[in-house]
Amino acid sequence: MTTSLTPTTTSDKPSKLEIPELPDSAILMVEVGSTAHGTGIDGGEDHDQLAVIVESPHQLMGLSDKGFTTVMQRTQPEGSPSGPGDIDRTLFSLRQFLRLASTGNPSVLMALWAPIEFISPEGEELRALSEAFVGRHVIPRYRGYMQSQVKKVIATIEANDDDIYPTKPAMHAARLGFQGIELVTTGDLTLPMEGRDADWLRDVRYGRVGYDEWFERTVELDAALDALLSDESVPPLADRARIEDWSVTTHQSLWNDIY
Repeated sequence: MTTSLTPTTTSDKPSKLEIPELPDSAILMVEVGSTAHGTGIDGGEDHDQLAVIVESPHQLMGLSDKGFTTVMQRTQPEGSPSGPGDIDRTLFSLRQFLRLASTGNPSVLMALWAPIEFISPEGEELRALSEAFVGRHVIPRYRGYMQSQVKKVIATIEANDDDIYPTKPAMHAARLGFQGIELVTTGDLTLPMEGRDADWLRDVRYGRVGYDEWFERTVELDAALDALLSDESVPPLADRARIEDWSVTTHQSLWNDIY
């Protein structure tokens, strides 16, 4: 498989980079980002991907102190922003993915429900394991991400000294509230988002919702998530034993097949 990014050019466009093929040990690749959430601007978003690969025995048990490190692959050169039509891909090792997902990281967890671009039988098993990652422990993570986006909104307003607020972080703050509540109460995520909540989020993104309405609803969503912390019908933590057993079995099986 290709292991490096190759520059490509045309006479009238700036240089771009070619995304390598997925490694043979890849088990899953999904679309992430605003488009996958169903909240992006039509024709105005880049294409974000998250892929999961299984480390080789040498990477996992050799002398390296890190094994397979997370890899970023982009069609834009380092330091250049991505735009419509560009691809940003992140490759995680299966072990790193499972660790992050089991702690409730919203950006990683979504891969268990996001639109599929490549999947192997092991990837299908991983997606079928999604309920094992859901518990009340995800709530502080979703609230933390929400609140960081709200701080971005407020900081921008204060810096510009006007009433115009940045709609992208505002939309993401509310989105995290809707999705955190759905995940904890149903054990599932609908991606892309649908219905009135999705329509409202798109209105926020397009600047059709006033600041006061956005802020009030985001505060309500945060309070609803906070209240779910005491809902004992939801498991307190991820089912780590189930996740670990599957991880060990999957590594052993793929090592026999690939390596």
